[in-house]
Amino acid sequence: MHIIKVKEKTVLSLSDTHGMHRQLDIPEGIDIVIHCGDICDAGDMDQLSDFFVWYVGLSIPHKVFVHGNHDLPFELEPLRSKKLIPEGIHWLNDSSIRINDMQIMGISGFPSYHHIESDVKIDIMVSHYPPLGILDNGCGSDEIREFVTARSPKYHIFGHNHAGYGKMKVKAIQFVNASLYELLKLLK
Repeated sequence: MHIIKVKEKTVLSLSDTHGMHRQLDIPEGIDIVIHCGDICDAGDMDQLSDFFVWYVGLSIPHKVFVHGNHDLPFELEPLRSKKLIPEGIHWLNDSSIRINDMQIMGISGFPSYHHIESDVKIDIMVSHYPPLGILDNGCGSDEIREFVTARSPKYHIFGHNHAGYGKMKVKAIQFVNASLYELLKLLK
């Protein structure tokens, strides 16, 4: 888990919990939690449902997520899947949200995000897939790197690459790979 401070708010980032979310010990005093996808394994609906029960129950005022490649219902049937999300959880699928005075944008792993037009300054960019060459072990996306670099958010938070957990600053952007899979496997 990575905790960052943005505009005097405490933001917790998570990714790649693959149904093991209940093993996490969530700290107190978090203002926003962001999950970067792979909340379940291969579309497992029981894991997906349990995740949302757990996530909505966290005593954190603002909850955000983007879906990952294992969150198959959101990949295959996004309109139907939106109905699975409890009130109080924001799914950012090539969209953004303003929480207090912070702008958070979530992008999918597909080129549709290239059509997002926004002149709003983004504080946190969220994706499941990493940008090419940054905490990605070779599995990153050049398109995501170009998109993020062009918008120059303060933070880009992502996952997908389980072995790339960590932080790296490139120019003015702090990149965070929030993948918890390797850690959670050890706790299992």
